Amino acid sequence: MPRGRPPCLPAWLARFPLRKLISPVNFFVSCAKGLEYLLADELLAMGLPRATATIAGVNAEGELRDAQRVVLWSRLASRVLWPLQEFDCPDENSLYQGVAAMPWDQHISPELTLSVDAHVSGTAITHARFAAQRVKDGVVDSLRDQGMERPSVNVEFPDVRINLSLRKGRATISIDLGGGPMHRRGWRMAQNDAPLKENLAAALLLRAGWPKIHAEGGGLLDPMCGSGTLLIEGALMAADVAPGLQRHGSIPPSRWRGFDQAQWKELMAEAREREQAGRAALKQVIHGSDIDPAAIRAAKENAEVAGVSEAIWFGVRDVADVQVPPQETGCVVCNPPYDERLAADTVLYRRIGDALKRAVPTWRASLLCGSADLAFATGLRAAKKYQMFNGAIECALIVCDPIAVPERENAGQPRELSEGAQMVANRLRKNLKKF
Repeated sequence: MPRGRPPCLPAWLARFPLRKLISPVNFFVSCAKGLEYLLADELLAMGLPRATATIAGVNAEGELRDAQRVVLWSRLASRVLWPLQEFDCPDENSLYQGVAAMPWDQHISPELTLSVDAHVSGTAITHARFAAQRVKDGVVDSLRDQGMERPSVNVEFPDVRINLSLRKGRATISIDLGGGPMHRRGWRMAQNDAPLKENLAAALLLRAGWPKIHAEGGGLLDPMCGSGTLLIEGALMAADVAPGLQRHGSIPPSRWRGFDQAQWKELMAEAREREQAGRAALKQVIHGSDIDPAAIRAAKENAEVAGVSEAIWFGVRDVADVQVPPQETGCVVCNPPYDERLAADTVLYRRIGDALKRAVPTWRASLLCGSADLAFATGLRAAKKYQMFNGAIECALIVCDPIAVPERENAGQPRELSEGAQMVANRLRKNLKKF
């Protein structure tokens, strides 16, 4: 894996400093399936010396400060897991003994609350909830054996969140540095029936090339914006606002004893400076509409909480009536509705494609469709296609650049063959004549 910042990355990622690491540690950054390579590029751009994509995440290398920076700045990650211990785990008794043998007094104080997440595979232990219970028992008993009180459990908002990964008979115990799902940005007050997670929204925006388009003065459009996730995420990205800034506020994401509070304060101070400058430069180049007035009210409320309401224009209108934005260039991002009924109804997707061809034919588009068949139904020619998962739903992300591909002047006429192709054609003609 080459070191340093890879080329052709979004401009906002280039602001992260590069530096030589002294004592790197291997840690894991999880994400939704389909985002692994985008996430690896994002981590490398933050200065990490190594980031290798794997299933539903990235194996990263760096110092604790780097991992904490990922917690604050990653737009794509779901969790950042900092490893504490790894051991053989052929059965549930080995799991308990391995956890109980760890020096938990160095990691958690009795007055703090804890929670355990578990991910298991294999035949030794098959139930994640049971595995999480055994890890919790090991932590509690370890502290009791040292004469300390039993810490309480808080599943929703723990002070310390512990993670177990059990795979191929090996158990890895880690600290969840982000304290929970990182797709939560802290601004969502209202939502529609099926809101898109913010890290998936960020992936659509990055595939659309939105950071570069915004830097060049282009616009952003979502003709079926729902509660505004894509547009708000796009505005915060354009304003250089750290995704974790509003999520954590003045409270650190973890009270694990190993968490570097001083470095976290430095990272937060840097992020606030960048936010102040970015918000001051943010302009109204973002447009969203939806046929549902309730969805637009929710979108406006969310944008107000996120502090980007002045940068986004919202309107109530059908997708077929989408208006041409004032910007000459830009990108469209959209997550059209999808359910079992719509899976067989391609009319809506055809209307989306026709509307975009009419309104913004020269723009770029990044559309997350419920299936490959629905993506095909748009009638748009995809320059690139990606597989992504919106929860358990396997989706097709198509990128069209431009939205309406111009017809060739010599369409319908035979193409001139290259020299090599002409030789093959001549040989075929001779064989046809011979046989």
